Amino acid sequence: MLSILGFIIIIVAAIHVYRTAKQYDRNAIGWTLITIGVGFGIQLILPLFLGIIIGIVMIASGSSIEEMQGSLNVPAFIIGLICLALSIAAVLLILRYVSKIPDEPPFTPPPSPPETFN
Repeated sequence: MLSILGFIIIIVAAIHVYRTAKQYDRNAIGWTLITIGVGFGIQLILPLFLGIIIGIVMIASGSSIEEMQGSLNVPAFIIGLICLALSIAAVLLILRYVSKIPDEPPFTPPPSPPETFN
């Protein structure tokens, strides 16, 4: 249930990043793809890798399959919550960066007129 909420937040934030980036003359498609990639990457891929690492460590320590299945429920839930929070935080940081108004280039006065008009 929380993962679905996280996916919805990522999609809504991606739409908002697209609109904001377009408004401030930034690369809207690029920032949207970065937002989606970071959001889903942290929320889906990071827990997968952490689960694989935990499984490898448990196999290396000599745990049986039944022992692993029973003892991974709580760590998997905690890893999922932490990665969900990290995903939302990363998407909000991207949104915050894209929402900054870009600095205007410093004003350079036009060149002075020539002394003589020949």
